[in-house]
Amino acid sequence: MFKLFQIEWLKIKSYKTFWILFLAFLIFFPLAFYFSASKYMESLGNSGKIEEQMLKAMIESPFVFPKVWQSSSWMGGLFFILLGMLYILLITNEVQYRTHRQNIIDGWSRVDFLKAKFSILIFFVLVSTALVFLCGLLVGVVFSKSGFDLTGGMYYVGYFALMATLYLMLGYLIAILVKRTGLAIIIYFAIVCIVDNVLWVIFTLRDSQIGYYMPLEVVDSLVPNPFKPRAIERRTVSDMSLIIAACVYLSVYVYVVINYFRKSDLKT
Repeated sequence: MFKLFQIEWLKIKSYKTFWILFLAFLIFFPLAFYFSASKYMESLGNSGKIEEQMLKAMIESPFVFPKVWQSSSWMGGLFFILLGMLYILLITNEVQYRTHRQNIIDGWSRVDFLKAKFSILIFFVLVSTALVFLCGLLVGVVFSKSGFDLTGGMYYVGYFALMATLYLMLGYLIAILVKRTGLAIIIYFAIVCIVDNVLWVIFTLRDSQIGYYMPLEVVDSLVPNPFKPRAIERRTVSDMSLIIAACVYLSVYVYVVINYFRKSDLKT
């Protein structure tokens, strides 16, 4: 797998679009997270209105330990769509320009091609998870008072890794099935930003919990909005149930990708 990743790296290291989107995530997410934390903590100290003080007391401080891990993971998820778009680009470009055929002519099996692209997925997940961890650690140390609980809530970083994996596997599936870069990205954005949210609203009406088992909501719900008061949280299904559902979706995506690509015509 590592050798396949080395080959993939040789392909993408000189690709300008890769560096633009990849560096955008690496730079803008930490800056936005620290800026948000700084402004929030500043307003917390200067807030004179009783209503604002009560609201912030209900929310708890999202930028101190242990809740900062949840905040870092949640905001990282907002920016992660950049890597999802980049991942689709890397796959569809190979299919669209027939370079995947050349790999197979040169001796790769179809599974080798899929493994190579999966190695990029692992790379993106590891880098983004490490960045979420470092951002949470830095902001937590800067804004927390002495005697803080460093490890409490750190499991949210693991939830983020699962969320990143599921989002990228969805992009992987769409890229393999659709093959056209523009259309694949449009479909990806539509599912992530519109379809999944609409389905969640429909299936959570009348206090139903079915909406939390939607393909992306299973991981989104593991990292809820840290600015939402707990009193208005409607989810009652356990984290473990959502993790199992996410693993089921991942298994389905992997199965469909492998079986479809094995049987597909590489000329199209």
